[in-house]
Amino acid sequence: MKFPKNKRAVGGIKALAGGPVCKTSKVQDPAQDQLQLLINLYSQGQLQQALGETLKLLQQFPNSITLLNIQGAANAGLGRFDAAVGAFKKALAIKPDNAGAYYNMGNALKEQGKLEEAIDAYNEALAIKPNYAECYSNMGVILKEKGKLEEAIEAYNKALAIKPDYADAYTNMGNTLKEQGKLEEAIESYNKALSLQPDSAEAYNNTGATLKQQGKLKEAIGVFAKAVAIKPDYADAYNNMGNALQEQGKLTEAIEAFNKALAIKPDYADARHMLSALIGETTNAPPREYVEKLFDEYAVRFESSLVGDLEYYIPKALTGIILKQSPNGSLGSVLDLGCGTGLVGQEVKRFCGNLEGIDLSKPMLEQARLKNVYDELIHSDIIEYLSNEELNFDYFISTDVFIYVGNLTEVFRLIKSRNKQPGKLAFSTEHTEKDGFHLQKTGRYTHSKSYIEGLCAEFKYTTSHFSTSNLRKEKGQFLTGGLYILNF
Repeated sequence: MKFPKNKRAVGGIKALAGGPVCKTSKVQDPAQDQLQLLINLYSQGQLQQALGETLKLLQQFPNSITLLNIQGAANAGLGRFDAAVGAFKKALAIKPDNAGAYYNMGNALKEQGKLEEAIDAYNEALAIKPNYAECYSNMGVILKEKGKLEEAIEAYNKALAIKPDYADAYTNMGNTLKEQGKLEEAIESYNKALSLQPDSAEAYNNTGATLKQQGKLKEAIGVFAKAVAIKPDYADAYNNMGNALQEQGKLTEAIEAFNKALAIKPDYADARHMLSALIGETTNAPPREYVEKLFDEYAVRFESSLVGDLEYYIPKALTGIILKQSPNGSLGSVLDLGCGTGLVGQEVKRFCGNLEGIDLSKPMLEQARLKNVYDELIHSDIIEYLSNEELNFDYFISTDVFIYVGNLTEVFRLIKSRNKQPGKLAFSTEHTEKDGFHLQKTGRYTHSKSYIEGLCAEFKYTTSHFSTSNLRKEKGQFLTGGLYILNF
């Protein structure tokens, strides 16, 4: 008997109760009609009621593997992952060769962010049941999250070797290929998923996102439309459609798409931010999850796109200006705020006694780590880091980062008040002659020289350099950047 899928599954991962419900002749289970009631409640999403009825039956059948698996799955569906893992462990204490319980426990551990423990659980399941395709597929998802993209692809291939008609594995593989920048291969993988599961709204949505990355906006919008036709409450597809329409310049239609996403999911940070941008509402900062997701997806192709296609050379240009003001050629201890893939680090490393980088995106940090130029790399939000960590730097450098921060008041205040020594803040902005800072229709912020000067006056910084420069290209034209070096 197979247990039904839990619709709570995240990111294409199989349901937390996707493994078999293990029964054994040595342990008495409730009657079949009682179990069927629980299964019906669970499959209909009535998780609290399913859990309550399961707990009642467990008083009569405390060693029922089936009930313990249902208890774990219902708890997981309710987000109670510690309780879920506890139930699966009880099942395993009774029947240690229960591959389904190991699989389900791995999924619950994955949802908790305990990725290594989740992989261990999947490996235990595979030791018992070597042809457990779902384990390989979910292991691939975890390896992708850890930035081990080739290993993830290998895991998906193992899943597909066992189960060639495994649509979810093709979808997950497509997601990984997309992150690798292999866009045509990603689309091919999504198409295989759709040939097996034509009603997969997720596969359509991911195909559309990949087409959008290729600049095929009209095709992408058509594919997003297919996704929402299958799943009318698909907020992600409406949000992605809005972004594609925004890039096409169809702003009224983009606003409509973002409003649909928000009607479905009122707390949708991405859609809220872009809607604010399109209606001319300047917010103080973008949502953290918006920025994190943006750069997580951009990490692998970041440099080829930004440097190769958009002619972005600000790290080199700003480093040159900094060195002109450092006659001895030594920058001392440097913090790279929003280090990304390490473009600044490459330029300044040989002049630093110590170089540290922070970034909100783990995949970007993994790319920076490969350059082997930082003494330390930290996964953190800028304000969070400046508020809580010990600051003792000669230079704070930040290129093409404040365009995703907005209001810079806290950045200036924290650096000035918390750094243990006088130092310098060097950074770039997307420049505007209009006073203040402004959220643009692109979702990025511009900052004026007068705005920066106001912060300098408030927090007692002095300006040792300001100039404008070509920042990077957008739609074939260079944007104007502001380059600053401030003393504090």
